[in-house]
Amino acid sequence: MNLFTNKKMYLFAGTITVFLVILSLFLKFQNMQTIAAAILTEAKQSELEEQYKTSENMIYQLLFEGENVPFDQAKDTYYLPQTTDGNWLKEDSFTLESKGQKLYWCEDDYWDDLNAAIADGHEFAFLVTEEEYIAKGKIVFTGLPMMTIERIDELATDIYYCKMTAFDPFHNDAGLYEVTSGYGVFGLRGRTSKKFPKKGWSLDLLKENGDPYKVSLFGLRADDDWKLNALYPDATKVREKIGIEIWNELAAQTDSPYDAGTNMEYFELILENDYQGIYGAMEQLDYKQFSMDKTEDVIYKSYSWPREGHTDETTVGDSIEYCGHLIKTADRDISRELWQPLLEYVGVTGFKSEDLSYNSEKIFQYINEHMNMDNLLNCDLFIQLLYAYDNKYKNLYINADIKEDGYTLWKVPWDLNYSFGDRYINKEEDALTCYNLEWANEIMPEFMITEMLLESGNREFAEILNEKWEELQETVFCLENVQKIAETQMNLLISSGAFARDEVRWPDGPHETSVEKILEFHDARLGFLDEHYGSYLNEN
Repeated sequence: MNLFTNKKMYLFAGTITVFLVILSLFLKFQNMQTIAAAILTEAKQSELEEQYKTSENMIYQLLFEGENVPFDQAKDTYYLPQTTDGNWLKEDSFTLESKGQKLYWCEDDYWDDLNAAIADGHEFAFLVTEEEYIAKGKIVFTGLPMMTIERIDELATDIYYCKMTAFDPFHNDAGLYEVTSGYGVFGLRGRTSKKFPKKGWSLDLLKENGDPYKVSLFGLRADDDWKLNALYPDATKVREKIGIEIWNELAAQTDSPYDAGTNMEYFELILENDYQGIYGAMEQLDYKQFSMDKTEDVIYKSYSWPREGHTDETTVGDSIEYCGHLIKTADRDISRELWQPLLEYVGVTGFKSEDLSYNSEKIFQYINEHMNMDNLLNCDLFIQLLYAYDNKYKNLYINADIKEDGYTLWKVPWDLNYSFGDRYINKEEDALTCYNLEWANEIMPEFMITEMLLESGNREFAEILNEKWEELQETVFCLENVQKIAETQMNLLISSGAFARDEVRWPDGPHETSVEKILEFHDARLGFLDEHYGSYLNEN
């Protein structure tokens, strides 16, 4: 290679280097230019601090789009959801409540890498000046939406009138930053979950005149009735989400919306300036979600085991509860007629009886006449696959599609945190979660209609079930599909910085950033169930 060629190579390399340096400076400048208050260099910051007296008592309120930025008093830190493109750092995005105050952002290398800042939970510093005084604040940008709740008045024990504000730059189709504010009734929810230090809540949104306020939160359907799931016992915080996604894929394959599941989106909650961690906002399962007729159809919600519920049939028609189920009447008067489909369902299956006595021929005839076969198989196979021990009878919706010539029942599972090898263990007064891989090789026969029919030797039903199983294990249930869902959700929680914050907030709670146990259990479960269902065909 001659000298002339070497000079050309050096010149080319030098040109590229200069170009990259200029490009880097340009991008950095562009990023800074999107910010309202100038980003101070260290020299400018020192100069500003010399001009003012440091104040530890200055009161100021940081606003974003005119709303109070979420604030955690214990850490003296603001939090705000943000995308990583920098477009939200507009001139008028951040303001201060007092017009006499001025805001300055401090120089920080993390401005050049917002992805890393969000994932690391990095604290950006800012300065506020007022007259001759100056104060320093800090803010963390998060990759999840955020909700703040401010209690206004206590209506009853653990029930409050409140103000809610939701910050969400992630779910608007037009790419807009959505800030939603409203009033409502906020209260504790759940039975077992009330024992946990991190509480679950219900939120009923209201307009100022008291009418229901139906609004979309975090990309979910517009509604006024919200369930805020604390996700406390699940160390990974993704079991519920995985179960919901799998069920909705199953429901999409049936010919009706009557088995539509809920949807859930993650967010972070700050309650009374106290950071609470990761939550899941969940759509209600109701007549709207199932596209059912409020004047004809009936929804039954199973919330406890039958032996724990009221089972006196003589009171049916007066009571809202029977055999572990609540009836959703949609403002209709309770009547025995409305209860009749569930009475027949519980009676035929024998679920009311302590010994679960049943007649397999009668059950098979009943499901052919009164249950959607695809939905029944989907539901029972789903519960067995997830080893959703707490969903065999309770934590199910049973929807009755009423027609002139009869009714058809559809089953929908909900509350799926005890799944993929996790079970609820009650020791004294502590509600604990226990993981055991050995449960992957354990069938759940109790309350499972499919198992009742398989054990009775019903060859016709065994063939129907096996055909469905073979289809699902290659599609919705396959390991690759579950792995994709699990890793996507876990990556979101980690990259948003929220998982680390939740762990700091609840140090005594379970936290595990790996989905390895979930996938380990699921893989073993697929193999066991494949052999289990195939055995009924081989034996008959």
